Amino acid sequence: MNILITGANGFIGKNLYTHIESKNKFKITTLEKKDNYSLFSKKILGADIIFHLAGENRSQVKKDFIENNYNLTKRIIEILEKNNKNTKLIFASSTQAAKNNIYGITKKNAEKELINYKKKNSNVIIYRLPNIFGKWSKPHYNSVVATFCYQVARNRKISLFNKKSKIALLYIDDLINQFFKKINNKKEKTTFVRLKDIHKIDLLDLSNLIKSFKIKNKISLINGLEKPFIKKLYSTYVSFLPKKNFIYKIKKNVDHRGEFVEFLKSNKLGQLSFLSLLPGKTRGNHYHHTKLEKFAVLQGVVKFSFFDLSTKKRFSFIVKNDKKKRSTVVNTIPGSAHNIENIGSKTAILVVWCNEIYNPKNSDTFFYKI
Repeated sequence: MNILITGANGFIGKNLYTHIESKNKFKITTLEKKDNYSLFSKKILGADIIFHLAGENRSQVKKDFIENNYNLTKRIIEILEKNNKNTKLIFASSTQAAKNNIYGITKKNAEKELINYKKKNSNVIIYRLPNIFGKWSKPHYNSVVATFCYQVARNRKISLFNKKSKIALLYIDDLINQFFKKINNKKEKTTFVRLKDIHKIDLLDLSNLIKSFKIKNKISLINGLEKPFIKKLYSTYVSFLPKKNFIYKIKKNVDHRGEFVEFLKSNKLGQLSFLSLLPGKTRGNHYHHTKLEKFAVLQGVVKFSFFDLSTKKRFSFIVKNDKKKRSTVVNTIPGSAHNIENIGSKTAILVVWCNEIYNPKNSDTFFYKI
């Protein structure tokens, strides 16, 4: 199947192209501004599906909107009609088509051409897109989310003219997934597609939410990552970080036993840390009432010893990293004192998850030497 994309260098086009390419089962052709009429026609006629995403949404010249939103669409239709082609044509329109501005008017006129074309038994699908956000969008151009993320990531002030104005947002991957569902569908009865996964939010709330991503320290995860919209918005924010912020340093706690590093903290998910333990050294010798821990040995041979404070019974496990087998996870049990001893000849490395963030004022950690 040959899929033609117009506007492949734009925000939506780049994402669609990358998703299609990853499937390894479609041929992709792109329509370029430099194409002469002969090549333009050849690409149109060679396509099984056309994703018509090209358009003008920001220009100081009125004719740019007419040429790139209306005339381009009309030329595609004319070529298909002239050659009696019933190619599936998916058009990216805009919710602005309902408004009386040059962008909206030219999108609306393009829609009218497509609707008339569909009446001639052609396969046309129209998406009136809201504000799309995600990676590769352009700040100060086609996405308010991109603008806010770019500014916050660089400590720049966000200016709001209408704080309570509500905006409809759709994540780029959600849009692409909806596009994909139309690839193998037969002819659509409905011209205008009802989009799913749209999130509505006030501009002020949107800006405050993005600002909250900035103020978190380096090892604290933001709250609400389990919510789809916040997860997608945070991923978008991170994609706008300056390159110098791709890496950062966190504190290491070093003593005679080895190192202990708090890696990630979350009020919702708990704390993730890693530690090294030198040969012959021991960590732990404490118990918890409620706190839980899970340990995985990434390197070395470690002995986990337990003492049940209720039954007074002792037990232990020896765990080593064996590449030929599955990794072993050891749980600490509330009410059982425990320690970890490196009984191997090399430094042991472990990753540990805890169901709560360590709070020195209320640590739920009590010394008990086993």
